Order: sequence, then C-alpha cells, then structure tokens
Amino acid sequence: METTRKLAEFVCDTRFADIPPAVVQKAKECFLDWQGVALAGTTDPVAPIVMDYVRAFGGRPEAGVIGSDLRTDAASAAFANGVIGHALDFDDYHDETVIHASAACIPAILAVAERNRLGGEDLLAAMILGIDVCIRVGLGLGDYHYQRGWHTTATAGTFGATAGVAKLLGFDVDRTVNAFGICGTQAAGLRQVFGTMTKPFHAGKVSHEGVLSCFLTRGGFTAPANIIEGELGLLNVLTDAPDEAVILRDLGAHWYVMDLSIKPYPT
Repeated sequence: METTRKLAEFVCDTRFADIPPAVVQKAKECFLDWQGVALAGTTDPVAPIVMDYVRAFGGRPEAGVIGSDLRTDAASAAFANGVIGHALDFDDYHDETVIHASAACIPAILAVAERNRLGGEDLLAAMILGIDVCIRVGLGLGDYHYQRGWHTTATAGTFGATAGVAKLLGFDVDRTVNAFGICGTQAAGLRQVFGTMTKPFHAGKVSHEGVLSCFLTRGGFTAPANIIEGELGLLNVLTDAPDEAVILRDLGAHWYVMDLSIKPYPT
C-alpha cells in the first residue's frame, strides 16, 4: 500500500491555503492551550532538571526554552519544551488513540520555526499536518498497542513531530519518507513509567526525534522507505491488530486536529 510514502506525499503536497479555516482556528486554540500548559509546567520539579541538563551542554542559541531566558540548539529546545509542556498532563489529547498530539508535535515545530525564522502560517501548517500524521499512525496501531503497554504519544508521536519538521524544512517526498524511516525505528515508550517524570520525558523524546530525524536526513543519512508497512516495520512489530487502511482513510478530507479534546482538568 506504500503507506509511508502516501503520508509523505500528503505532508509535502498540502499547502496552508488548502487547510479549511475552521481547522486553522482549532489549531490556534490548541497552540494557545499548549503554551498555557507549558508555562504552568515550568513550575513542576521536572522543569529545572531538564533546563539544567540542556544548559550543561550549551547548544547554539537557536531557540528558546519556554518560561526562561535559556536559548539552545533546536533539538535541545524541542526536548526541553516537550518535557515541560507535558509535565502537568493538562495538554490536549485524542480520545481514541490517547495521543497527546500537541505535546508531541509543537515543541519540535516551534523550535525549528524559531531557528529558521519562519512565520505563523508555516508553523500552523506544520502543526496541523504533524498532528494528523501522528493520530493516523496511532489509529493504525490500534487499541491493542496501548493496552499492551506502549505509550502511543511516544510511538506514533514521533511521526507527527518528524512530519512537522519535514514540512518546515521544505522536504520533498523522498526526504520525508527517509525521515520517517529514521524516526520510526526510535518509536518506543512504555506505560510502566506513568506517574513519574519519565512520562513527560516521552513528549520531549519524540520532539527531539523529529528534529534529529530530519536534520540527519538533510545530511544524507539513509533509512528504509517502508518503515510503517514493512515486514519488520511498525505495524507488524508493535501491535497484533494493525489497521493499515485507517491510516490513509479520508486523507486530506478529515483533519484530526478537530478531534482533539482540550482538558478542563489535568486528569
């Protein structure tokens, strides 16, 4: 079915002008919600830990860490903001897949947009496409994947962060497919860590992976072209009940950012 490639084509071919206004408005709401939750997350004990970690390595000052004057390289900023933004578990989520889509996608997209001095339309298009991709992959993995103990934000989420960064960097289809191949082999995260700081670590992890996978691709790093549907790929390894068809169903017609729930309480 070439699912990996068809997702890449969707990411590459979709322009901001192709996205319905209602979808853009919902994305703005989710972005603002994430910002508020992330700012509140700076008061969580995990925040100074990840900031100290990032500060210790002293990356190039390309992007900011929310709620601070700390600036670092885009990958490290994506990691820190990912952890901080999910620290309170108050961020939006998709009910069926239990993916915290904004937490997985926005930190990577925001860091690269800031690094490359891109505009709001670029950021929103990348965010909408990234959220769509990660939820579609999550639906393909199915409920068995989550019930078996995988944290879908940490597995499917890496595809969303990577899709968003690939869009911002102007990748063609082949490069986007390759970036998916790199992020797909990193798709991991166990629910055993829930209740500890390592749960929000997952959001930082996939945000970092999105930046890493795309910049390695840009440098010529190679990966398989069928990471989702391949014999030893995502769907055949991480679930016993895959649904490949659902990943591409209504592609470009149904926008999954519209299905995100914004939480009134952090539960």
